[in-house]
Amino acid sequence: MEFVLHVVTDRARQTLSLTDAVVASLRGGADVVQLREKRTPALEVYELCRRLREQCEAAGVRLPLVVNDRVDVALAVDAVGVHLAAKSLPVAAVKRILSRAGWRGLVGRSVHSLEEAVAAAQDGADYVTFGHVYASESHPGLPPRGVRELARVVETVDVPVIAIGGIDVHNVAPVLETGCAGVAVIGAVVGQADPAAAAARLKEAMAKVQVRPRHAFPRAGREGEGTA
Repeated sequence: MEFVLHVVTDRARQTLSLTDAVVASLRGGADVVQLREKRTPALEVYELCRRLREQCEAAGVRLPLVVNDRVDVALAVDAVGVHLAAKSLPVAAVKRILSRAGWRGLVGRSVHSLEEAVAAAQDGADYVTFGHVYASESHPGLPPRGVRELARVVETVDVPVIAIGGIDVHNVAPVLETGCAGVAVIGAVVGQADPAAAAARLKEAMAKVQVRPRHAFPRAGREGEGTA
């Protein structure tokens, strides 16, 4: 079992255009790209997903796409997954919607405590992201949860846990040593001048960790054949 690298988009922090940043991240070794467009209307997110897919195909890289929050868009573009935030629909409700639609994609949930992680797993989440582990630009002024709390979550829930928040090539080892399934990053990859090189360096550091994930990230998230 190998650790996975999720790259989360954030146009406010990217050094390249969104499409160029995504293509570069995938070339560098990113396993999953989560498109996060919280203030963008559904039609624009849908069209953006289609453009991303087209650009990745033109560049010869596959796009394992997870759409943040927008269940409708994830269905419409046949993404490999949808990622739910704290204010998104409940996991169980999304699972019912997707089951009726015959969609087999992944449903992930962001959690910030052990209790939230347990609840998400019980509701049927295929994976959770837990954080922020370290101090993060995305959560200025809020104290980080830390590696110990991450370890508690990993040891308690029976679904893959992806760590997020302030993780980079210098501190990724102790994060992965908790047995989490991988890491999700923004600034450490798309916030760099060369996202491909940054992703490659991070993947190299991840590969050196001897511990294996307690629960591997679902293979569908890496090898799904979604089309837009």
